[in-house]
Amino acid sequence: MVNHQTDELIITRILKGDSAAYGALVTKYSNMVFTLAYNIILNREDAEEVAQDAFLKAFNALPSFKKQSTFPTWLYRIVVNVALNKKKLKKFIVADINEEITTEEDYKIYPLLEQYESRDQKKFIQLAMSALREDERICITMFYLNELSVSEIHELTEISVANIKVLLHRGRKHLYAQLNNLLKTEIKNLM
Repeated sequence: MVNHQTDELIITRILKGDSAAYGALVTKYSNMVFTLAYNIILNREDAEEVAQDAFLKAFNALPSFKKQSTFPTWLYRIVVNVALNKKKLKKFIVADINEEITTEEDYKIYPLLEQYESRDQKKFIQLAMSALREDERICITMFYLNELSVSEIHELTEISVANIKVLLHRGRKHLYAQLNNLLKTEIKNLM
């Protein structure tokens, strides 16, 4: 689990003139920032550029960080904005909040993946994620990969809590369908 108290100490050092201390925050959050950027941009080189731009923007804006939210939440907001600006998108697509939301998902993805090595699993998951709608992919990434709560995703994206739940529901459903199709095709190709 991320230690937010340590982040505050590092930020205090940076604001007192120890700019080299920023490297600790970059090291700590680089994987999460890159993953989020990649799942918005869907291009490795562009995602690396977005991550660098986001860290630079965060460093320059650090004096304005009010600590009303945690540093990672503040940083993720910057990453989302930089990535969306790179794609020239201004708004997320609003999902239909009247769609039925189930609490117990019937989608069992992991048993399908168990027969493949970790390297292959990552390949299939990346392929399936790239087929999702952007808003679903962003919510899935933030919720499952970056382990943000629904309220934190709401704070970052300004999507309503109800819509986030719908996007997570649809995203899981679509991810399952994509993985199922990919794996069926892979099994047929092996035979």
